[in-house]
Amino acid sequence: MEKADLEELRAQVPCSAVLEEAGFALDLKESTRKAMKYRRGSEIIIVIHDGKGWFDPLGDDKGDVFNLVEHLHGVRFVEAMLEVASLVGFELSEPVWERQSRDRKLDVSVSERWRTRRKPWKESATWR
Repeated sequence: MEKADLEELRAQVPCSAVLEEAGFALDLKESTRKAMKYRRGSEIIIVIHDGKGWFDPLGDDKGDVFNLVEHLHGVRFVEAMLEVASLVGFELSEPVWERQSRDRKLDVSVSERWRTRRKPWKESATWR
């Protein structure tokens, strides 16, 4: 397989698909938009870089989707590549983490908020 084919395969299969297939569950409570936390028993894997990378916070392992398959299944690169290829088009059952929007309505004007702020005092950072 050529390097361009590997890059295309890497772009098509996110690390979260490999983790879900391996029985990991997304921990929404401890996930953020940039770092999604997956758990399986006592194992933890953090997915980063929009699903393109991962790391094990309990160890030194990290990498791309191919390294993840090698790490989880204990296989060589060729077997990992075939496993990743079998996951092309895999639909995640868990929704992608999205930040909840805040419905804040400002009940006072901007000028009113500035008026209520503390005025600069001598020797404060603002005063200097």
